[in-house]
Amino acid sequence: MDDGKLVYFYLKEGIGFKKRRWSRGHMPISDFAMGDAGMLGCCGVPEFFWKNRTWDKGKLKEELGRILEEQKAEDYYLQPELARLAEVEEKMPPEILLQKVLSQIPCPEYLIYIGWGSGHREGALGEEAFREERRMLFRLLEPYLTRVNHFTLVTDRPEGYEEFTDYIYEEYGIPTANTKAMGQRFGKSGKTVVLDMRKEGRASCQKIPPRAAYVDFWSDKGKREELERERRDIRYLSAVKFLDTLVKNGYNTIVNSRK
Repeated sequence: MDDGKLVYFYLKEGIGFKKRRWSRGHMPISDFAMGDAGMLGCCGVPEFFWKNRTWDKGKLKEELGRILEEQKAEDYYLQPELARLAEVEEKMPPEILLQKVLSQIPCPEYLIYIGWGSGHREGALGEEAFREERRMLFRLLEPYLTRVNHFTLVTDRPEGYEEFTDYIYEEYGIPTANTKAMGQRFGKSGKTVVLDMRKEGRASCQKIPPRAAYVDFWSDKGKREELERERRDIRYLSAVKFLDTLVKNGYNTIVNSRK
């Protein structure tokens, strides 16, 4: 997506798209520069169409599509809460956003990857999505592998990851431990990064090594709340947290803000 534009749609709760029934609606868009990755447009989508009247799903999708066309966007990402409101199938954040999230973590000496299990491979996400996950692993983790000493794969289907685990052992000398469940023994305090690829499930709070960084690829609200409630020593990261912080605070690479 180099030099292209990505649009992030997020939900603005309690807000109406129109002030009056026959007035024009507004969805403010703020643009951020992402260096070589192009531009990011953040668009706040009102929860209601008019006053407290719910959106017609077709009209909401039409408005989102219009904005994408107007912005000449190459890709987009919907906040999970908004995807459910619009009845749009939730998708994983574009890879450029996951790269931004990973760039925030400290040097990962111990890397724990929670992959899909039998319930996901044959489920709604499909085999092709599973293959793309494995390809994405190479691209996302390549910059960090020279610093990783231990890799733990948490899944009940380790055979699907053999190409990747063979590669990191042959190229970087990183051995892989396969397990069906998380455990603190697989990491070290302050030097562990957990990557959670599962779309659903719990965070297994008590089994995460102390002071670990926890990267949630699907930005699951339940996992975030569980970790914030039970493990305040854990640093939770996700694309939605990154983007929402950006929208709230901004940074010095803002290039435009308009309605």
